[in-house]
Amino acid sequence: MQEWMYTDGLNHATVNAGAWELFKKLESQNADLFIVSHKTPESAINKLDLIQPARNWIKENLSNVPRLGTDHVFFEHSRISKVKRIISLGLTHYVDDLLEVLQEENYPPNIKSFWLSIANKNSLSENVTVVETLDSIIDYV
Repeated sequence: MQEWMYTDGLNHATVNAGAWELFKKLESQNADLFIVSHKTPESAINKLDLIQPARNWIKENLSNVPRLGTDHVFFEHSRISKVKRIISLGLTHYVDDLLEVLQEENYPPNIKSFWLSIANKNSLSENVTVVETLDSIIDYV
């Protein structure tokens, strides 16, 4: 399943609801946009490259997003290295669909964080807000 989802399955993926509205808001504020993802480099069974298809999808679907260049896209091999990248970039706001990342031991408490989830409607803490769509973040930036 992993092989299909992160290779050919990406042909069926769409940009998250509300993303374009959020991108416009960030552009109006001259905010830099980064993608920091935890991505396994290759599939377990057939050793297929899982990173290049993701890069291709980003190029095909997000190439016109202002202030998101290819040098602003990072694929990390573990949650810990993902958190380290978030810290090194000096991010002030961060969105993730995995709560585990936002609750990682070294995750900075000063980052305004958003858990993209339809499972839970309640904010988890002062620094983590649950949102269903990306445009829900507009009022926070």
